[in-house]
Amino acid sequence: MSDENDGKRTVTFRGEAYTLYGEIPMVGSAAPEFRIYSWWNATRVEITLASLLANGVPILLSVVSSVDTPISRLQVKNFDLAMSEYFNTAIGVQISSDLPNTINRFFAQEEIHTLVGSSDYYDRNFGQAYGLLVEEPAILTRAVFVIDQQGVVQYAEVVPEITFQPNYQAALSVLASLIPEPSEESKENTSNSE
Repeated sequence: MSDENDGKRTVTFRGEAYTLYGEIPMVGSAAPEFRIYSWWNATRVEITLASLLANGVPILLSVVSSVDTPISRLQVKNFDLAMSEYFNTAIGVQISSDLPNTINRFFAQEEIHTLVGSSDYYDRNFGQAYGLLVEEPAILTRAVFVIDQQGVVQYAEVVPEITFQPNYQAALSVLASLIPEPSEESKENTSNSE
């Protein structure tokens, strides 16, 4: 990501610069509230930062323009696999500019089970709140955020070239550092129940 002379942030797609709309939250700042949508039994469900924080666990936000591109497919699959290690201790949310039927089809075909599939298509609220909306054609750029249990941004990566992959290991290391080690008592309870 770069800043042009007029102060606007840009990303590139195969070398061509595109302007981003909005402010990107910095590490250490409060994560901006947002609204995205998911679908359960053909019903649109609103997801907000507040609703995710209510779970009391850290959150990984994986952001792509569309799940139907090769690099985005890799990003979703890599984070889905990695998040399977954090069952009940973290939440992974996949956000794209896709329509609901595209997300549902992709998640079924690719057997994505640990990420929550969601869309910013309806009102672009997330893209604007997180500074990830490519002004033209009004789609999301590739990014990853990790937000702690208190709603503070602990990791932020906006990939400068849309066709490049994010730094999976860096994001997952920050996420892992936010998950408390089980206490000795809970370890004993787990071993006694087996």
